[in-house]
Amino acid sequence: MSERVLVTGGSGFVGRRLVQCFRAEGLEVYAPGRGALDVAANIFPDLLVDVVIHLAARTFVPDSWVDPADFYRVNAQGTVNVLDYCRRTQAQLIYVSGYCYGIPGTLPISESAPVHPNNAYAFSKVAAEDACRFFFEYFAAPVSILRPFNIYGPGQSPHFLIPRILEQAIDPAISEITVDDDSPRRDYVHVDDVIAAIRSLLTNPRPGATFNVGSGESYSVAEIVKMVCRAANVEKSTVSRGNRRPHDIPDVVADITAIRNAVGWSPSISLLDGLRGMIA
Repeated sequence: MSERVLVTGGSGFVGRRLVQCFRAEGLEVYAPGRGALDVAANIFPDLLVDVVIHLAARTFVPDSWVDPADFYRVNAQGTVNVLDYCRRTQAQLIYVSGYCYGIPGTLPISESAPVHPNNAYAFSKVAAEDACRFFFEYFAAPVSILRPFNIYGPGQSPHFLIPRILEQAIDPAISEITVDDDSPRRDYVHVDDVIAAIRSLLTNPRPGATFNVGSGESYSVAEIVKMVCRAANVEKSTVSRGNRRPHDIPDVVADITAIRNAVGWSPSISLLDGLRGMIA
């Protein structure tokens, strides 16, 4: 891979790790700081690159209920600005979207399932995906879309579920692990597997395609707590407050057949191994 790559959101959870991995492989990666690169404000560096990996976004679902307009501004309008930059520079775009199927009718969920955003974050991501398809169809923009399910891994904000559980598990002053709701099931995919999926589209571009990125399995919050305790070699009970989030989804499982068949990607890090790595 000799491409020159521009990464938006290079200081975020996925972006930081992606930039480190790609530079370690010898790729020419640009990840300008905020100010030099601000997709929402349509500020881009004077660069000619071969590929743009668009990660810049607001991501924390509870915050999206508080400030839906800014989520749309950053995630949807920001993506339109990135698409226009790629249109002008003829750069390939890999857009990293998110889960947008709402409560699924069947499991596992394939890319052909109807999208039904049930929070403001997912709404903004669906709008961004629509923009990608428009630019692909009418401007021939070489854009592909990845839909990661629940990403986790080293460096993730403690606002998210797994880091919160991990902090409680390894703190000797905490005797039990408290969660809001121990019942929802999610498909967790390690950040390094997501980076591998992005890498696969660098070497095997698929303009116009949309791919799920997940593990193909789901785990409840209660099961996550047990696995974290096993990984940390501790025994702690779980306390569930029973606080369900508005419009929460009971279970999700990604169908990853399409990306496996198209570019040969499949996840390589089990959830237990991923948790052990975070603890280490």
